[in-house]
Amino acid sequence: MEIPVHNLGGKMRQIMTDRERSYHGKFSSKLKQVFRSVGSVERAASNLREAVGLAWGTLSKPAEQHGARLSEQVLEACRSLSARRPEPSYDELRKFQEESIQTVRAIVKVYNKYVPSIIRTVKSESSTLEDSIATLSQNITELGQALDSSKLKELQLIAEDADQLIGTAQELSLKTDEIQQTKEAIKRLQDRESALQDNLSALGRDRALKELDQIEQQARQKEAEILALLEPLLKPLRKIDRADDKALERSSKVIVNKIVENPLASVLETPAGEMHQLLISVYELLESDELLLDQRRKRRAYEAIQILQAGALDRFREDHGVLEANRREALRQLKGSGLYDKWLSVRRQFDDLRIEINERQGRITELELQEARLRISVLAGKERIESALQEVLGEQVSILL
Repeated sequence: MEIPVHNLGGKMRQIMTDRERSYHGKFSSKLKQVFRSVGSVERAASNLREAVGLAWGTLSKPAEQHGARLSEQVLEACRSLSARRPEPSYDELRKFQEESIQTVRAIVKVYNKYVPSIIRTVKSESSTLEDSIATLSQNITELGQALDSSKLKELQLIAEDADQLIGTAQELSLKTDEIQQTKEAIKRLQDRESALQDNLSALGRDRALKELDQIEQQARQKEAEILALLEPLLKPLRKIDRADDKALERSSKVIVNKIVENPLASVLETPAGEMHQLLISVYELLESDELLLDQRRKRRAYEAIQILQAGALDRFREDHGVLEANRREALRQLKGSGLYDKWLSVRRQFDDLRIEINERQGRITELELQEARLRISVLAGKERIESALQEVLGEQVSILL
């Protein structure tokens, strides 16, 4: 049997309906036996009540009361069962059978409580009542066995599992569709990115733009070099920035705070004399071991200060100033021709597009993880339901995803 997953819910309902219909006769037969047994118990209880009444004089007053209570409570329990006329459906019958078990247990409890007082006098009627109760209990058990043999309970559990599988499979399908749609959107964005890249390349062939690009590359290289020199000093500077002591004057602490927050801007904006004085102060703090650095960090910090004081700091500031002046002049000429504004517009579009592509690629990664988890869940549910259905139906079952 092959069942497409989108038809699984309907197929399970059909299987359960067919199974219930095929067991209708058996259920009805067992139910009739239960009600016949209820009638037998009622007659036995009525006969016991009459026998107790006829035994007046041979039973003590308490024994007569026990006999009357036994009969009345058994009859009341039987009336509660007789009042129930369940539909011959699995759910109704299962509920009736479970309630009937509780009723029979109550009858047995009442019988065991009261019958010792009267059994010698009304032994035959007591035995008949006991036998009819046992028969009722047996017939209720057989009704339960018939319900069990239908495997409808198992099918109900499988149907619940199938509903979960259908929902998970639908969610998986939506994830798969979203991944495909996102990939298609990325392809369209990449096509636009390629066109913008070609446009940028064409604009970049202009001599003035090439010159500007070279200037900016040189500036970035210089900035990377100075940041690399400053890096060994950042940890000691952070320690100084967090300290509450008077190791440095207030003006120097302000410079330290700026360097910690933005090393490059601070090196360029802080007067050279103040920067050199700060480096001397940090060197002295390192020598006095007030910053509690390990030897490796201390050595690297010493070396950085020595290189900066030996001229690296002043050369960087001078070189960066020249490059910045050249950059401003190149920009002035480009803006005059309108070429820079055009290049900048295309560049911004390209950068925005790159950001959007990266975001969508990140979304694909997230969706693919979700898809993988859902696929594992779907395959596990599929295998579980196929195995359970094969056991109940006795035939090969395959769920098509």
